[in-house]
Amino acid sequence: MENTPDELRSIERAEAAPFVDYPPTPRWYYPAAGAWFAGITATQGLTDDHLAISMVLLVLLLVAFGVFMGWYSRYRGAMPRFFARTPREMRATFLVYFAGVAAVLGSVWWTLAEVGWAPASALMFVLATTGLWLHERNYEAAAARVRSRLS
Repeated sequence: MENTPDELRSIERAEAAPFVDYPPTPRWYYPAAGAWFAGITATQGLTDDHLAISMVLLVLLLVAFGVFMGWYSRYRGAMPRFFARTPREMRATFLVYFAGVAAVLGSVWWTLAEVGWAPASALMFVLATTGLWLHERNYEAAAARVRSRLS
């Protein structure tokens, strides 16, 4: 039994839904996520001289991450999986995202090694906040292309 073109399009829409059907990202998300990543970076610098403070900060950051992920999964609904059947319009978006993550981590690592953890933490805040905002814009444009193709 063969599927009709309409049935195939319905299947493709259902597969793409987690990638393209979602509520808007709150404006507070970008600086909050940037602060979270900066906090993770700061724990690295605190471990040598203030291990107890570093561990408390790390536990607080992990609890905040858990609370956020619980809220976000309820807010967004079905979450896309990076290695699922990603719509073709979004593949480049994910490649750019992972390349950006690598560039951010390399820049922050170099800053940490050369200047110290405080400037590295500040750089992480700026790069993570900006990078996530840029990724969201790129992602939304790709999602709009998917929705257009499947409409």
